Amino acid sequence: MKLFRRKTRHKESAKELTRTDALASIPQKSPSATWEVLENGDILIEYPLNIKPFFIQLANRFHQGEEQRPTKKLQLDGMGSKVWQMFDGEKDVKTIIREVSSQSGLSLQESEISVTTFLRQLGRRGLILIS
Repeated sequence: MKLFRRKTRHKESAKELTRTDALASIPQKSPSATWEVLENGDILIEYPLNIKPFFIQLANRFHQGEEQRPTKKLQLDGMGSKVWQMFDGEKDVKTIIREVSSQSGLSLQESEISVTTFLRQLGRRGLILIS
């Protein structure tokens, strides 16, 4: 008798994104994130943390009723800042990869790996939306 069963995901329910579809998608900056360009040209992004409602209520009690949402800051390096500024809602991922390749001198394959890894990291933090 099994007391605990491992949950399995059905592949039919989750549509897997093909490489072609992923490269044709258009990244956009999340409206919940604010950003500014620093003096050295790097970009500083501030975004709200995803916290459970219990902890938000607890934090609000310590701030005497001031509703505050905790935020986190992320500073991008030079290349990350250039890629962030390419997210204009019109360029697809393939175009961004080509531009990064031409600006940095990397091969298309190296640029694809770098850009897609960067997009994944931003997506996990909720800083970009993919359409």
